[in-house]
Amino acid sequence: MKFSRNFPITFALLLIVALPFSGHAQDDVTIPKSRLEELQRKEAELEKLKGELKTTKGENVQLKKQHQEDAAKNAIVPPAQPVVTHASPPMASLAPLVQGDTVDAMDLANYYKADASAADQRFRKRTFKVQGEIASFEKPLFIRDYRIVLRTADREMRVIGTFSPPEKYNAVLTIRSGSELVGDIAGRARERIAKVGDVIVIRGECRGLSDSSVRMSGCGLVCVSVP
Repeated sequence: MKFSRNFPITFALLLIVALPFSGHAQDDVTIPKSRLEELQRKEAELEKLKGELKTTKGENVQLKKQHQEDAAKNAIVPPAQPVVTHASPPMASLAPLVQGDTVDAMDLANYYKADASAADQRFRKRTFKVQGEIASFEKPLFIRDYRIVLRTADREMRVIGTFSPPEKYNAVLTIRSGSELVGDIAGRARERIAKVGDVIVIRGECRGLSDSSVRMSGCGLVCVSVP
């Protein structure tokens, strides 16, 4: 193979032209080590911030959920009622019951809880007065009569008196979240009858024990004593 006399010159020219392009290619793809380390450090800081933000959001959601649960508990759970203790004299030691006698509501409840049959023999179908503290009111819808519940020493045993409103009232209703009983007079005014916590004396006929309640029917309100 014969080479041209001009080949060395041509090869030298090609080599000179190619060298700058090779240098530019290396500059385009090469990143200084210090710059690379800086980018890696910033990326690590960004990932750390993302983790901290995610943790904070989770804690906020948990705190909000706990707050809602606490608020719901406070709204639903009623305050605990104080425990009432009451010792009643033995029923066998009592004098015969006569009309006009007054029986304490706690005693009446205790006697029926201890021996309902014996309590029936003494109290059922008898008319007498009962004294006690008002625990609550019951006013069924669409029924004119209302009920007064007297406090007892046992939350599972109640004494309930059923009343018919006096003629002067168009209706009887509860107000102030059920804590007060009032009578409506011709739609013009309201008259307070009693409120929770009042000590009252009622007169009615004992109907015996029903659904853990000693029931008095045909009751009238004898007196109200405001504490």
